[in-house]
Amino acid sequence: MHIFLTLLSWTISNCSMTMERSLAAFSFALLASLASAVVLLVQAQQNPGFISIDCGAPNQYTEEYYNIAYATDEGFIDSGENMQVSSEVIYTYYQQYSKNLRSFPNGTRNCYTLRPDRGKNVTYLIRATFWYGNYDGKNKTPSFDLYIDVNYWATVSSLIYFYEEITYVSQADDIQVCLVNTGNGVPFISALELRPLDDDISPSGLGFLQLHWRCDIGLSSKSPMR
Repeated sequence: MHIFLTLLSWTISNCSMTMERSLAAFSFALLASLASAVVLLVQAQQNPGFISIDCGAPNQYTEEYYNIAYATDEGFIDSGENMQVSSEVIYTYYQQYSKNLRSFPNGTRNCYTLRPDRGKNVTYLIRATFWYGNYDGKNKTPSFDLYIDVNYWATVSSLIYFYEEITYVSQADDIQVCLVNTGNGVPFISALELRPLDDDISPSGLGFLQLHWRCDIGLSSKSPMR
């Protein structure tokens, strides 16, 4: 009888320890999930209406200098390969998104799908950034076309870091930014960003405007403005 009670006591104690471990593991998993949700919520609140994609990045992060939350490609595009620029030039530029890119060796047309919070009939500033950085070791800059929805935007062909920028009024809730292979090398992209603009900055009736140059007239500070 004593042995039975001892075994019963040990069994109850062992079950209790197992339940405690299970509850602890569940609590930790729940806490981790809540923490991730809080991080995503804070990032969304930091940059309301912004879409900022570090193309080819392994994880999301907040850029410290401008406090901009950058997402990965996940949820915006299914095709392509994450690549890193050559180690010989990886520190040439300070931007985190200049260190990696997404290339598209397969398919003629590969498109990012952007879903702005404010939907259609709103003017958006859209910037696509490119830096080849000899990521493939060929030291040969590719040339390819950039489209927004069905509209030709620009031809990308540059050895140096640069970006293409437009203001655009979408006629649908989704905006597609497409890289089109023209047979002159593998298309790639380093970053893709979208910002909503108020009508007093850029009236929605203007439609599609490509950046030619930008000058801040009456600059009161020597600090750069993002």
